[in-house]
Amino acid sequence: MTWTVDVSLLGSPVVLRQTAGVFLVTFAVVSLFACGLFAVEGDWAGILPTLGVLALVHVGLVLGALAVMVLYFGNRIAMEFTVDERGVFSQVRDRKAHKASQLAVVLGLATGRFTVAGAGMLARSGASSFVPWKAVQRVRCDETRHTIHLEGGWRTRAALFCTPQNYHLARNWALRMCPSA
Repeated sequence: MTWTVDVSLLGSPVVLRQTAGVFLVTFAVVSLFACGLFAVEGDWAGILPTLGVLALVHVGLVLGALAVMVLYFGNRIAMEFTVDERGVFSQVRDRKAHKASQLAVVLGLATGRFTVAGAGMLARSGASSFVPWKAVQRVRCDETRHTIHLEGGWRTRAALFCTPQNYHLARNWALRMCPSA
């Protein structure tokens, strides 16, 4: 069973939660590193102002990401899902997303900004994923949003964004493939 659906970037709790997680983890890692440097130097007074600056930078990054989601992607991204007896394959089908990641790689390498190039490469690698049924421990269904969450351990391994027309068929398939879930 294969389908394509436009996923709302700001209207999906899954997308918002994952985006917030990326920014929070990034802020935490950078803050811990900066605080560690100040602690090693014994400059305890510099920690609080540095955390304030880092927080402002991250707020700017979040606002920039929201602006890109709305202005460039129009709050939508096309995704394709394939569900079969092996598992779930998902991929981003939006041309704008592919162009943006390619542009980030090229511009990052051309300007020597390897973090930008790395972000583009990560976006390309995350553009498709496969989750085998044996990795799914729990199936959680959200009929209101036509979303099926395939959970494995402590995290959601995949979210199937369905259309109103195929939600029940996809849900039944997932529940049949994961009877212990």
